[in-house]
Amino acid sequence: MIRSSIAGYRETAFAYAISAAGVAHSVARACSMGRLLSCGCDPSSYKAKPPAKARGTQWKWGGCSHNLDYGMEFSRQFLDSREKAGDIQSTVNLHNNQAGRLSVASNMQVRCKCHGMSGSCELKTCWKVVPDFRIVGKTLKDRFRNAVLVAQSNLGSVTPLARARGSRRRRPDRQRQRKHRERGAGRKRKPRDLAKQLFYYQKSPNFCERDPAADIPGTAGRRCNKTSSAGDGCGSLCCGRGYNVVRQRRTERCRCKFHWCCYVQCQNCTVEEWITVCK
Repeated sequence: MIRSSIAGYRETAFAYAISAAGVAHSVARACSMGRLLSCGCDPSSYKAKPPAKARGTQWKWGGCSHNLDYGMEFSRQFLDSREKAGDIQSTVNLHNNQAGRLSVASNMQVRCKCHGMSGSCELKTCWKVVPDFRIVGKTLKDRFRNAVLVAQSNLGSVTPLARARGSRRRRPDRQRQRKHRERGAGRKRKPRDLAKQLFYYQKSPNFCERDPAADIPGTAGRRCNKTSSAGDGCGSLCCGRGYNVVRQRRTERCRCKFHWCCYVQCQNCTVEEWITVCK
């Protein structure tokens, strides 16, 4: 569960979205693998149009498509039921849950298998699968960067105010506006698909610094990896403050022996090592 004290940030929106996506993704796969008694293969895929990779050849829907409909419904019942409708926090959380599920649905893939003599592929059997979850994570990471700041209206719905950093566009001058109207005469502007965007209603604080009032521990004293370029690397985790190299002493189990029958007996060994921690 996300703490209520950090419920409105962009980081919280990403956490809700990827959690809902993970539930839908895992359940959809589990259904097709026979791990759940309450669901099976997706029956609706057999009524769908032929996939692009199978057009022009003999094909049929077969195999066992991942049951995304069941996975999304399970995710709704499992996560959305915790939210109490009415306030902006619940409205935004429900929206981000659905945005996470849509990130799985919009990246569904088609797998095909060839049949025929000597691999001639006279017939193709195709089925639908959920994407690799890294694709879902990348999609949500991009939407995190372009998350939409919202405010609550009198009716309880949310109204978009602005995108996150890096999303502002230069205001066109009058001449450019006139040319745009002339070129776009008779054409309707395509509305932005907000259903897939992440919503937040509180601007994020500085997570690098300790803030007890906001329940933010900061990163000072955190152990980091000086050779990593990922999120656990000192360059990222220490927020530009640098790091210290300190000697740490810890106790671990060692010289374990199996005795018949039947237990394992170990000794406690003291290990000293050099570690890096953020300043």
